[in-house]
Amino acid sequence: MSLIETADNRDCNKKEDLESDVMRANAAATKIQAGFRGYRVRKQLKESGIENDGSPATSESETSFSPPPLKRQDTSTRIKTLEDKSATKIQAGVRGFLVRKRQQVAAAAATRIQAGFRGFRTRKQLKKTDQ
Repeated sequence: MSLIETADNRDCNKKEDLESDVMRANAAATKIQAGFRGYRVRKQLKESGIENDGSPATSESETSFSPPPLKRQDTSTRIKTLEDKSATKIQAGVRGFLVRKRQQVAAAAATRIQAGFRGFRTRKQLKKTDQ
């Protein structure tokens, strides 16, 4: 295998690693968003007085009380902005993770280059002292 083929394979592996990192980050963001949406719906149901099974919550004093319908249309702008803020926060976290990961890879590469150069310089100095 030639040096060019080896370099191409390394580049492909780096791209694949980066793509797999992005895919894992997207999957994590999706899970976080799903969890948040579930929390928001449960909170809204709790505030409106509907139990988890879909039946209205009954108290001892108010057995004939019917809860108000969910206010989906009235709060749609507030929910959208909350969703936008949540999505922005998730995206910022994912982007930060990817930047830190790239910096870690770059630092590891720089360390390898430095180690190689130091080894070369040491061998060169040893050759001079032996002659």
